[in-house]
Amino acid sequence: MISFDFDKDCCGCHACMNACPVNAIKMEANKEGFLLPNVDGNTCIKCGKCDKACPHLNGANNIEKYSPESFRDIPSYLYFLDSKEREDSASGGFVVAAMKSCLDRGGLVCGCVWDKKMKAIHIVSDKIEDLRRMQSSKYVQSEIGQCYSEIKNFLKQGRNVVFCGTPCQTAGLKTFLGKVDTSNLISICVICHGTPSPLAWKKWKLVQEHKYKGKLVYVNMRDKHKKGYATTCCKYVYDVNGSRKVVERAAYIADPYVFLFADSLYLRNSCYHCQYKADGNGADIIAGDFHASINEAGKWGCSSVFAMTQKGENFIKTLPGYSIKSDYKKLVGVNPMLWKSEKMNSQRKVFFEAIQKNVVSESDFTQFLPKKYYVKKVLEQMGLFNVVRKMLK
Repeated sequence: MISFDFDKDCCGCHACMNACPVNAIKMEANKEGFLLPNVDGNTCIKCGKCDKACPHLNGANNIEKYSPESFRDIPSYLYFLDSKEREDSASGGFVVAAMKSCLDRGGLVCGCVWDKKMKAIHIVSDKIEDLRRMQSSKYVQSEIGQCYSEIKNFLKQGRNVVFCGTPCQTAGLKTFLGKVDTSNLISICVICHGTPSPLAWKKWKLVQEHKYKGKLVYVNMRDKHKKGYATTCCKYVYDVNGSRKVVERAAYIADPYVFLFADSLYLRNSCYHCQYKADGNGADIIAGDFHASINEAGKWGCSSVFAMTQKGENFIKTLPGYSIKSDYKKLVGVNPMLWKSEKMNSQRKVFFEAIQKNVVSESDFTQFLPKKYYVKKVLEQMGLFNVVRKMLK
């Protein structure tokens, strides 16, 4: 029976739940909204499969070993897709290119989508229309559900699968699959700042729906259509009595929810000492932003890509678009989250106490915004933010 300090170390990957042959494990939210395993001792048969599937119990113990040099011998690429799909992606469109390639070959893809209640969940699909739903970033921890079990069954059938998730979700998939033949699986781990609380997202959504007097029906936390990759917007669409109301705010500059996520206010406890950095997640490929971008990519952005396995490197070479061989130092330099964890925000405990009230207001979020938020917001409104950022660099 799986047992350790879940609040401190559990990453919420669902591997133990998927591994349990008698459904003795349910994932239940703690007071901060993070899902943790709850084991029914009366149902448990003590088979030990949950322990074997857990990435925390079977992962790296010495996280201090991770450093920029962890990527010294890893093939690294700058990538951008030369098609319209890149416009709807968070950066260079690498993940959508990988998934579309798999679907075109009759395979399946597993990624994060918003459901009808604007809750982040992972799904397994062979439908091209679901690919668009998987695009761009969702800054809230998603529920894996039974996706690992579905992937295992499809792999046993000889089907091709591309999976994309956070480092802990990717590690959970690897330990869950164990000795299953994964030659038809490409696992892609996103470069991760940390996994935000589903409770924080739920409360923010309710606050915004009250503010704009409508139901949130769409959100894109990295929308590029207004100003391009250099200044992505958080785009909210509300249904207000049958009419659409669109609200856009510069994502990391003027949107309180995204800014406070980036300020590490409401990340999961395990994120502050993440075991799954660098090669600790077992991914075939690690992909994410290349914040500096490159001139060749134009205004729609560029991806950082690391081929962690030979299978991953071979797969990258089959994709359309532009893969430009790069120096690992260049990519690691703009993505420190590849190898180090965020420090816990000193206001984290106070924040969660604030949002656990029955009635939450926008001020329960905005009171935690630091002075730099208001400076950035003013610069963005004056059209000077990117100018000042380049000068400081």
